[in-house]
Amino acid sequence: MAEDSNPAHGPIDADLLQLIFSSVTDFAVFAMDSTGCVIKWNVGAERLFGFTEAELAGQSGDIIFTPDDRGRGAPEAERATALVTGRSEDERWHQRKDSSRFWGSGVLMTLAGGGGFVKVVRDRTMHHQSERALLESETRFRLLATNIPQLVFRSLSTGERTWGSPQWVIYAGLSDLASRGVGWLEAVHPDDREITLDNWRKAQRTGDYYVEHRIRRHTDGQYRWHQTRARPVADAKSAEWVGTSADIHELRGLQDRQQVLLAELQHRTRNLLALVQAIARQTVKSSETLPAFLHQFEGRLTALSRVQGLLSHKESGRLDLRGILEAELLAHSESTDRVKVFGADVTLGPNEAQSLALALHELATNAVKYGALRQPDGILNVDWTTEEEPGGTRLVLHWRESGVVLHGDPNHVRKGYGRELIERALPYQMNANTKLQFLADGVQCKIEVVIPRSRGGL
Repeated sequence: MAEDSNPAHGPIDADLLQLIFSSVTDFAVFAMDSTGCVIKWNVGAERLFGFTEAELAGQSGDIIFTPDDRGRGAPEAERATALVTGRSEDERWHQRKDSSRFWGSGVLMTLAGGGGFVKVVRDRTMHHQSERALLESETRFRLLATNIPQLVFRSLSTGERTWGSPQWVIYAGLSDLASRGVGWLEAVHPDDREITLDNWRKAQRTGDYYVEHRIRRHTDGQYRWHQTRARPVADAKSAEWVGTSADIHELRGLQDRQQVLLAELQHRTRNLLALVQAIARQTVKSSETLPAFLHQFEGRLTALSRVQGLLSHKESGRLDLRGILEAELLAHSESTDRVKVFGADVTLGPNEAQSLALALHELATNAVKYGALRQPDGILNVDWTTEEEPGGTRLVLHWRESGVVLHGDPNHVRKGYGRELIERALPYQMNANTKLQFLADGVQCKIEVVIPRSRGGL
């Protein structure tokens, strides 16, 4: 009795094996003889392949292979490998009875004693499709990441880098290995590293990373402004993030220049309004009637407008003195036969241009009313000299009228806005030295001022 109940005995082992063989329904398990013909076929094999044991008993088990694999001799190669090593593993497409296919993961083993083979197959189609989709996604990502101008990277939510695109390696001169972790910070400007890391800490709360910082270009060592953005791959709690760094150096320069231009515009506007206000006040003081005020005020605003018009066409913000003078003279008289202008080329900044233009306007207005541009024998000479100094260019301008007959005592000429501007405003506004004289044969004026050099823009 004891012998009969011993599990080591053959009959009990065979029953147990049959029970196990029939119970494994999630796996296809079948046995074949040495030629590959089926001798045993479990329920799992029937469910997976669609064939019953009765249909395949004594038939070739190669039927589960696709026609292409059978044509390449895959079943024979698999059995040959198992005979040599004891087992042969494979992952491939298999074919069911209805010709549909699934991705199977299987292992073929030799039976004890070498009398045949046993094969176990599992359906891994969903797993295979997921892996394939992931691989295709990875391939598309790398294709995109390596063909766009931005510097692409992968990192943890802490900013520790796990991968950098070839563009990053070339641009920063740091290998992918050297950039791993926080090694990539070596290419970030030292002054920008703190905000770079601080924004990664903020991104863990917000789910979005953004920073503008400077990254060193390996080819010339220049730090260039970049806009770096990153988002988590799946959701805000995802450990993996993907980001890009885009070069915005030129854009940043344009923005900085725009701010400078805006500040300059505001400064010019304030100065211009203050100047208009001063012109209005001084014109009121020197005008005896409202029509006289309107006439003089309009003339002075027109002179100021001419300068503004010239400035609007100069990107450098500087005007040529000769152009200002000629525009003013032409505005007062169509005939300039009796006018001589001589001087080297010299440019003025906006403030100097406005102040000198108003002074020249007053001189030209006086010459049209009483002096060289009104009287038939009058002659006007305007010349200037320049001399370079450490603080800029010293300009000495002379306005000389001759052939003029002045009525009344030249020493008792009424002090109006023009004299106020030349004798008091120019010294105050431009630190100029001026001398205005009303001589018997015409007006003479000397203006000496240092013009600051252009600083390359406004």
